[in-house]
Amino acid sequence: MNIIDNIIIRKETKDDYYATELCTLRAFWNINGPGCNEHLMVHKLRDSEDYLPDLSRVAELDGRIVGVVMYHKARIVDGDKETEIITFGPLAVEPTCINMGIGSKLMKETLKLAKEAGYLGIAFCGEPDYYPRLGFRRGKGTGLEHAVLGTPDAFMVYPLNDGFEKLRGKFYEAKVFEECDDEKEIEEFTKNFPYYKPLKLSCQWLHAEKLGRICEIQKNRYIIRFWEMEIPAKLKGKFYESEDLPLVGDYVTFTYNPEGDSTILSVCERSGLLQRPDQSKTGVMQYMAANVDYLFIVTSLNEDYSYNRIARYVSIAIQGKATPVVILTKSDLCTNPGRYVCEVEQISDKVRAHAISALYDIGLDELKEYMIPGATICLMGSSGAGKSTLINSMTGEEIMKTSGIREDDDKGRHTTTYRKLIELSGGVTIIDTPGMREVGMANVQRGIDETFSDIVELESRCKFSNCRHDTEPGCAIKAAIESGELSLERYELYKNLGRENTKNYAMKKEISKWAKAYKKHNKRNTEMY
Repeated sequence: MNIIDNIIIRKETKDDYYATELCTLRAFWNINGPGCNEHLMVHKLRDSEDYLPDLSRVAELDGRIVGVVMYHKARIVDGDKETEIITFGPLAVEPTCINMGIGSKLMKETLKLAKEAGYLGIAFCGEPDYYPRLGFRRGKGTGLEHAVLGTPDAFMVYPLNDGFEKLRGKFYEAKVFEECDDEKEIEEFTKNFPYYKPLKLSCQWLHAEKLGRICEIQKNRYIIRFWEMEIPAKLKGKFYESEDLPLVGDYVTFTYNPEGDSTILSVCERSGLLQRPDQSKTGVMQYMAANVDYLFIVTSLNEDYSYNRIARYVSIAIQGKATPVVILTKSDLCTNPGRYVCEVEQISDKVRAHAISALYDIGLDELKEYMIPGATICLMGSSGAGKSTLINSMTGEEIMKTSGIREDDDKGRHTTTYRKLIELSGGVTIIDTPGMREVGMANVQRGIDETFSDIVELESRCKFSNCRHDTEPGCAIKAAIESGELSLERYELYKNLGRENTKNYAMKKEISKWAKAYKKHNKRNTEMY
């Protein structure tokens, strides 16, 4: 039996109110802008004198509300003449039930009811590529226009009975919709529902295309997280540069295909990008994750601990606009974990450090401050450092497989072999990554400068602007080292990272320039033949 045959169209009851509003919220969330207000419209419309409950309907599938359409009175005003018609909205369909024909079934049954009830016709604003399939037509040229918007493609009409075609004038909706724009009221009302992150992106307003987030990439295989669904997808043939390709953590627009691969249309603008040079490909950048709020730099307090490597991760985090949080795991194996916490926090004033033991539940409470609804936490570190164990401890679930370290060299076995985004029920997102023992520097000069902001500030005090901090008089760096304000080791690390970054980035730019010229040459030759 077809799924559409199992859908029940019926009147809403009071017991349905919350489920109807939740369905509406999910249907419109982040479609026209950050969050939505349509669920508040549904809530207020029920108490309006313009509401038409005898026409309004919900769709039920397996005991769950998966769609709703709400009708209400409207009017056409032509000078002193006012004529009552009807309109509808919101029309909402549960996003995980798209392409099942729910919206069409709701509209066909309610249009029939409206015609039988004797209403003249319908005017409203909606998706111009969808509603004409149901018999709606553009309002332009009919003599009717929206009182505010005029006659855009989205303004449409549907005659129900004789007399509608003769109407002329401006269309006005129920006044209740003017009472649903207060941001504080929307925010407070939305707290009654599960948390979903509001997003402000240039791709909104969305129509046929959907908005999802890349949760997994394996070779050329992309998986999009769309609400509770994980959808296989491929790229539309317009992505050329590697930095333009989707990354785990990216928000993307896509067209949904329930019977195969969906198609990724575009990558939305990023709030940040974590990157490093690919150690196996000289001068080529490896783009690791996007839109990260906190980078958890996970290192165990055994032979894995490396101040130098942590400083590299910190620079990558800051360059990528993420807050660096160093998680020192297996603190139960260390006699003085506090010493390492102090040492790590001296890397930069932007670094936070926590010594924990997942085995004995030590220090895990300190991490709750980062478990903020809407936050994205990326975990990086060596294999065997305890990333998977940490995720399981933070979530209270056995989400990730774990394995211990090899006893002979304190090195870990790979448990995570690809980047994976995991959404938790509380609105927190985790990105797990494969273990990395080498962390190179390239295209992260800002991150290095902010990590070592104390040294950059000292350099600004030097007597000469081109001071090499060698034999020049009035050198603030030399003075700070001699006084003990700055350690020689920290300064050497800063210089080494800066030299490595400059060398690798210059090489990357040269290779990128060569690659673009090569592609251009090949394209020209192809066009000639």
